Amino acid sequence: MAESSGTKKCDVSGCSKDAERSISVKQVKGSALSLRPECTRSAHLCKDHYREFKKETKKDRKLEQLGY
Repeated sequence: MAESSGTKKCDVSGCSKDAERSISVKQVKGSALSLRPECTRSAHLCKDHYREFKKETKKDRKLEQLGY
């Protein structure tokens, strides 16, 4: 969802804040966040939703880092 100024908006349904991070849609699908249907490859998340995503996936990322 690009604006004329080039800034992206958060791709989470119901959010209209400016996006700060971009991550793959596959990673976001593993969390409780619901994305807009037009997201195909990467999802743009605002600061609040990125923080929520990081908290939800903390355990999975730690296990992945350990090699499980």
